[in-house]
Amino acid sequence: MTAAERKAPVVAVRRRTRVQPGTGFLAPTVGVLFVLTIFPFLFSVVLSFSNVSVTNGLSIQFGSLANWTQLIHDHEFWVSLSNTVVFVVVAVLFEYIIGLLLAILLVQRDLRGTRFFRTVFLIPMTLASVAIAFTWRMLYNPAYGAIDAFLRAIGINGPVWLGNTHLALLSIAAVDVWEWTPFMFLLLLAGLQGIPAETLEAARVDGATWWKSVRYIIIPLVWPVSVAGILLRMIAAFQVFGRIYVMTGGGPGITTQSATLYAFYTGVTEFNLGYGSTLALALMVVVIVAAMLLLAVTRRSVARGQI
Repeated sequence: MTAAERKAPVVAVRRRTRVQPGTGFLAPTVGVLFVLTIFPFLFSVVLSFSNVSVTNGLSIQFGSLANWTQLIHDHEFWVSLSNTVVFVVVAVLFEYIIGLLLAILLVQRDLRGTRFFRTVFLIPMTLASVAIAFTWRMLYNPAYGAIDAFLRAIGINGPVWLGNTHLALLSIAAVDVWEWTPFMFLLLLAGLQGIPAETLEAARVDGATWWKSVRYIIIPLVWPVSVAGILLRMIAAFQVFGRIYVMTGGGPGITTQSATLYAFYTGVTEFNLGYGSTLALALMVVVIVAAMLLLAVTRRSVARGQI
């Protein structure tokens, strides 16, 4: 074997282990991702399986299932989770329906003022969520709120929107619909603009009604965009916190308390870091399962030809 042949494997190994140019530029991004995302997540997992005390400094005793056992029997957690699920279903469902109807209306090229209305519909999404929550809390106020003032002007006594145990959560969901319907509208409008006009025109010629055109042509063609929008809004709605914190604080009682708000009260206000981390991780698991179910149902519906 010649000297060149003996060196060949070494050269090959060096080539395989050579660092790609530009890899160093990823180091700051990876570092920030680790500090802000990966490390807090791993630390939360550790806290959830530990007995944590902050009486005399932070004391962590790892290897305990007490937090998860408490979670299973925690009535307040299950109420908070059910409130969150109701909020997500109501908000995302109405955002999709209203966004789809608006997109179908404004995709028509012969309709006057479409550019103006497209701009106006996007305004709620550009505002600060905390400012929106404060504004709507004032609008819902039974003493000087504009909503009850209008109802009294037409002879109707409005309910206590944020103080009624049956209406408070729905009233907050209505604010979310007002703010985030433009997001769904924008996605669906982009999807509708990709549908050839000849397709809808052929359906009209064949005698298809407006509803049949929507059900059997528009919705199936924009369904990939719809799933993306529903998934994004569902994940964000499960994390609802600031809106409820500002408008009701979780009241009356705990009828509007979300899972994130309960985790905040437990971990930050009561300094129960271990159980607060457990609540946050449990919500993360629920979100992942809900997303997987949505994608599974979508795939099954597409395979059966229902969409």
